[in-house]
Amino acid sequence: MFRRRTEWTLADGEERHRLSPESFQIPSEAARADVRAGDLVKLMFEPTTGIAERMWVTVTTGGDQLVGTLNSDPAELHGLRAGDTVPFERRHVIAIGRRPHD
Repeated sequence: MFRRRTEWTLADGEERHRLSPESFQIPSEAARADVRAGDLVKLMFEPTTGIAERMWVTVTTGGDQLVGTLNSDPAELHGLRAGDTVPFERRHVIAIGRRPHD
C-alpha cells in the first residue's frame, strides 16, 4: 500500500513551554546549551495534519545548527524513517538523554 509522504515541522519547545509552563516542561536553557554530539534529544514532529509525535534523535553535529539521526520509525509520519538526518535548533529540544558512556 502506497502512503503519501507526510509533511512536518519541528515544534518550538521554548514557545510551547512559554504558553503552558506547568504542563509542558523542557530542559533548562543551560542544559540545552550543553547538548553536543552523542547526546540523545527528544524532538516533537508536527505533521500538517494529524497527531504530533515525540521521538528521540541522536545528535551527530553540534554548534548553532544541530543535526541528528532519528532513532526509530514514526507511527504516523510517512516518509520519515529511523536513520534519517534531522536538522534542528536548541529551541526544538524538549528532553535530553545523555551519552551512554556518561
